[in-house]
Amino acid sequence: MKLKYNPGLYRRAVDAHRGLSRLRALRLRLMEHTYGRQWSDLITTDDGRILSEYDHALESGMRPLTNNLLRSLVKSIVGRFRYNLSAAEKPDGSEELTAFRKANQLDELDSRCLEEFLISGCVIQKLVCERRPGSPLAVWADNICPDDFFVNRFSDPRGADVRIIGHFFRVSLAELKLRFGHGSASRCAMLERCYANSSGFNATDHAAVCHVAEVWNFDIDPAAPADDPHWHCRFMAPNGTVLDETRSTLPSGGHPYAFKFYPLTDGKVHPFIEDLIGQQKHINILITMIDHILANSAKGVLLMPMDAIMPESDIRDVSRVWSRPGGVIPVNPAARMMPQEVSVSSGASRDASQLLDAEMKLFQQISGVSGALQGQLQASNVSASLYESQINNSAIALLDIYESFNSFRCVRDSIAAEMINTISH
Repeated sequence: MKLKYNPGLYRRAVDAHRGLSRLRALRLRLMEHTYGRQWSDLITTDDGRILSEYDHALESGMRPLTNNLLRSLVKSIVGRFRYNLSAAEKPDGSEELTAFRKANQLDELDSRCLEEFLISGCVIQKLVCERRPGSPLAVWADNICPDDFFVNRFSDPRGADVRIIGHFFRVSLAELKLRFGHGSASRCAMLERCYANSSGFNATDHAAVCHVAEVWNFDIDPAAPADDPHWHCRFMAPNGTVLDETRSTLPSGGHPYAFKFYPLTDGKVHPFIEDLIGQQKHINILITMIDHILANSAKGVLLMPMDAIMPESDIRDVSRVWSRPGGVIPVNPAARMMPQEVSVSSGASRDASQLLDAEMKLFQQISGVSGALQGQLQASNVSASLYESQINNSAIALLDIYESFNSFRCVRDSIAAEMINTISH
């Protein structure tokens, strides 16, 4: 039996993936800034050259410095989430669902998902029912990288208007045959031929990488009752060959992906971290400016008239004694001018420091995360009740993020419960 061929559906999947290109580019930028590469944006200089902000700062004679508040902010929010998990009572649900949570180490998995959610504004998991090494048949939750994920443009925050969804993944030729060969030598040979024409692919190399698309699309089967629409899954090669296909086994007829884009406005995502990039960059610029001013200001410079140096000394002796604590420099009393120290207190440095302090406060106001929530020590005159109030206010400011993320977890658990019931029956 020949493999089926459906290039039109594969093109739809590729088009859906391209439709998320802006989100992927934004995610990459926000990831770089969150993890410390905060001078990586490109700028155009006055003479038309394109340089990174880092290189431009170096050319300007400054030393680019980074005070990474974004990473600290993300860690604080994820830490509060884990604290809430540990402080909460055991979640409701059947023993099977509790076993699912334990087997998948969902507290750890969800913490990493929340980190992704804060940075990129999206979180994606796929539920699958299968046997894995060392485990019986069970339901597994896997995080899906947004770079591999695709979905049609949708505007409903619940994803009710999604019609095609899936992700791209890579497997070895040996695994490809194991998963889609169905134990048939002739079918395995067809799979080899399917990938033989792929660029750089060697059919004799069982470790060769095979690119596969898992495509779920919403079908209305003419042979089925009119009120029985369902999701159809096809595993596809890059040339449109259908490696395998199946209909949704869930009682609801749904697809196995749980995902959430936040906040979804007009079909576009505007991540939490995106609002703070401008403040973070300005803080880095101010710190670099203060460092540059201090490094180039006169500090503790000694003006030593040559006729004030005693005959038995020279300027090197004076320099050596001047740098020594408690040193005494003999001076010629007949000199026209006595030695004096020059130490410049820069007003520009003070102004930059005040602006930096204002920027740090703005950063907290925009993020909604106070120093109390981050565990920072407060002034001695701050009462315990006020400190607790600051923590609660920050928690309220983040409530929308937490609740949106929890709605994703509820959808995930609902799909898992459907799969568990399918196994049990």
